Amino acid sequence: MRPLLCLLSLLLAACISTPSTKVKTPDSRPSLAVTGAPEGSQLFVDGKQMGEAAVYDGRPRVLLIEAGTHLVDVRDKAGRVLFEQTVFVESETKTIQVQ
Repeated sequence: MRPLLCLLSLLLAACISTPSTKVKTPDSRPSLAVTGAPEGSQLFVDGKQMGEAAVYDGRPRVLLIEAGTHLVDVRDKAGRVLFEQTVFVESETKTIQVQ
């Protein structure tokens, strides 16, 4: 009985310690970078607030978006539009220069 119990314990331990593999697929969506945005200004894409515009400066952070045409605007703290542009992105990083 004891040898059988040892064998079962060994088999159970072997099942638990089997190697596993994780496959990570890189995100291939296009991205948006914003340069020259004033501190505290907010980035909007298609009317949705994405956060502080200066965060997505492309060094290293960018905003991943779906391919296609998007309305991009940057607003100051009071909500006034500082910059607005319709952009088309396909598979690259599109850099927006706020002036």
